Amino acid sequence: MHQDSGVHTNRLWKGLVPAALLALVAGCGADPGPQESSPTDLPPGETTGPVASRPPSPPSEEPPATAVPEPVEPGPQAGSWFHRFGGPQDDSGTGLAVDGLGNISVVWLSTPREDDDRESVPGQRRGLSVAQYSPDGTERWVRDFSRMRVASPNVAASPSGDLFLSGNAFLYPLDFGLGAATDGFVVKFSGEGQPLWQRRAGQKVYGMAADGEGGVLVVAEEWTPEGHVPVLAHYDAQGAFVWTRQLDLVAEGTELHAVALDPSSRTLLAGRLVGTLTVDGRAFGAEGGQGLVLLAFEKDGSLAWGRDWRGVDGHVTGLKLNPEGGAVLVGGFRDTLPWGDTRLSGPGAFVVAADPDGAERWAHPLDCGAASAPPVVAVDEAGQVVALCGGMLSAYAPEGTQRDQRLLSPGECPEGDCPVMGTALGIVPGQGVTLAGYQRHGGAGAGNAWDQEAFLRLLTP
Repeated sequence: MHQDSGVHTNRLWKGLVPAALLALVAGCGADPGPQESSPTDLPPGETTGPVASRPPSPPSEEPPATAVPEPVEPGPQAGSWFHRFGGPQDDSGTGLAVDGLGNISVVWLSTPREDDDRESVPGQRRGLSVAQYSPDGTERWVRDFSRMRVASPNVAASPSGDLFLSGNAFLYPLDFGLGAATDGFVVKFSGEGQPLWQRRAGQKVYGMAADGEGGVLVVAEEWTPEGHVPVLAHYDAQGAFVWTRQLDLVAEGTELHAVALDPSSRTLLAGRLVGTLTVDGRAFGAEGGQGLVLLAFEKDGSLAWGRDWRGVDGHVTGLKLNPEGGAVLVGGFRDTLPWGDTRLSGPGAFVVAADPDGAERWAHPLDCGAASAPPVVAVDEAGQVVALCGGMLSAYAPEGTQRDQRLLSPGECPEGDCPVMGTALGIVPGQGVTLAGYQRHGGAGAGNAWDQEAFLRLLTP
């Protein structure tokens, strides 16, 4: 895999040129030359794997206002790199985010093997870890939160470098250094990993998107005796509401989980809709039916426009905006998915694009390889699309032409047989594509003794 040192820009978020993106995906099966993360200092009495924690510093009483830095030119392009996290327990990368300076933050879970009906092993542990790396793969900081049971942890990063962690405390309150975090929570960290504030966003939180001023938009759900109520909440840099609204009660099976925020603070929300939903006087869906829905909200939370695709049995697992304000969505479906002039046949996964008003543009089925995970997607400043489904990476031009797709190889696998599963995806300006997920080590001969470890990697052209 070669480095194209000619990819430079004087803009804050510069994607790869088409030829370089094609070269990146075409070369993604190569081993990037592994770099294993080195241990850090452990708290007294704590047992962990190769990556451990440095305890978070106490927050300041009044978090400072977030200053957005001036756009900077990316440094020289780094080579591909690979970090492997974990220990004897099972570890899985669940989310990553890239800030405006190209720093990459990743969150991963550690789970004892017996949680997967396998034999326990000495030294295994449970916990959640968050780490940040510079574009060249240098560790900037690591925070380890031991003995935590967390569902669906994810991260989002602001242009200025602030980091947001969300998840669901489904058994007991959690402590990230700010007291009890309950139910669906969001925690803001500084660019140095210092916790600043936290909020309860709902009974469960599903997605979030950082804005350009140090705040974050969260999509969550409240549970009432009558059923589930979707919630949108936009917090400013200090954790106060910019706006928040509860939608109408939705039928069981509705999943409005994918969210994106454009530079003008318009919000896009997408997902599965069962039955009907009325928003600001407009009705979507059909009584007794199912489909997909895409809603746009103004910066005050009022509905700008909405579209639905009735009769589609599907789910939206990823949503990103292109430079023109249009949407790119990925997910899975059964039966058929009509999209403009294209009709996809299922069951399978999809990547589709829409104009800024929601009109259908292009659609493709996604190949997920032998095993699948919920698809994820990233879009660069030029409008090029990269989708990740299971162990398969696919690239598309802005107009929808598929450029290539490649199966990911393990980043480091002494055993020679390490299945790879990608779970999160991002683009590092001027550098390449970054991925997180997990690899299983031990090979076919390991029986029930295989080990699963999280990874973070950068692929460059």
